[in-house]
Amino acid sequence: MTPRTCPRCHAVLHREEEGSLVFCWNCGTPQVQLSEELRDQIDQQISAQQSAVNPSTEQFPQPAAPGNAIIWRGAIQTAGLAGAVTTALTLISFALPPISLLSFMWFISAPIVVLGAYTSRFRKTRITTGFGARLGLLTGLAMLIATTTLNTIALVLERFVFHSTAEIDAQIANVFTQMNTSITAQSGPATKAALDMLTIPEFRAGILLTSIALGLAFYLAFSATAGAFAGYLRSRTPRA
Repeated sequence: MTPRTCPRCHAVLHREEEGSLVFCWNCGTPQVQLSEELRDQIDQQISAQQSAVNPSTEQFPQPAAPGNAIIWRGAIQTAGLAGAVTTALTLISFALPPISLLSFMWFISAPIVVLGAYTSRFRKTRITTGFGARLGLLTGLAMLIATTTLNTIALVLERFVFHSTAEIDAQIANVFTQMNTSITAQSGPATKAALDMLTIPEFRAGILLTSIALGLAFYLAFSATAGAFAGYLRSRTPRA
């Protein structure tokens, strides 16, 4: 600690209590000891003056506040919660088919609801359109994994355990019958080749799998778009 000296005679002063008024033992000049608050203010003023004289110290931008960063662990947990809700609705719809309408409404609104849940949980995160799109895509993946897994298990059980897929087989056969009728109504050299391909079981299975993949891709695109739109709206809304 640097010893205090008298500003008049420069004699070294003895240590006194903070904030007390003393006199120099050599020349009798009154001495005033500054409080810590005043010292901090003086230091801030000196730093501001030095920055104004030498602006090179301010060339580098300040790093972003860590509280504004995206908490991906929380985002994954929130999307996983959406998958859990989807699992519950799918299981209930097996016993109560009217619940399928509620499941459809959940699939439409889930990307927006999940973003709202994440925002309420992590209030300091800066919400952007890009983050909304990524969270919406993550939500769509979690929901599709849940419902696809359950529907696949249910279909396997109905096919090989309960042997109750006659209605599903009739619906698939009706689809290919309509395709056959539509192709037959057209004229051209490729008509016979197309009809022959429809009789191949592997080709029919490929059409079904392609249709399912397109449906899944369409929903992922929708969930990402819905999340981006919700993120855009929240990025323009002032946060409290």
